[in-house]
Amino acid sequence: MSAKEILELHAKELSESVGLNAEVLQEGNRLFVLIHKYPLPLGVSKVEHTDVLFITDTQYPLSAMDMFWTEVEVVKPDGSIFQGADTIEQYLGRSWRRFSYHRNSVWNTNGNLLMDHYVFMEARWTGRATR
Repeated sequence: MSAKEILELHAKELSESVGLNAEVLQEGNRLFVLIHKYPLPLGVSKVEHTDVLFITDTQYPLSAMDMFWTEVEVVKPDGSIFQGADTIEQYLGRSWRRFSYHRNSVWNTNGNLLMDHYVFMEARWTGRATR
């Protein structure tokens, strides 16, 4: 099975588990997971929801996912930028705010790694992760 096919299976499992639409897109050797309308925790940002982007490559699941991207409008309620989120990048014809948050653990290639990365991202929003 190709990396894209594996990622599509993982995206389907993620969508069914969390009730959000996650689609897999490919440009060259890059694979993108676009999660539509992710609801941000109340009071975290000026906006209530955002599209979220995860990036990997055609070596998935061997290649570790790192960081995540949101719509540019995702800022703190007072309009300031989150720590590690001051870079804007272009992917899939859109501008994205990069959250340069990194794992402090080993990338385990077993299971649904997309779901693991989603949980990693959620832990950042809820403050359960340490930097």
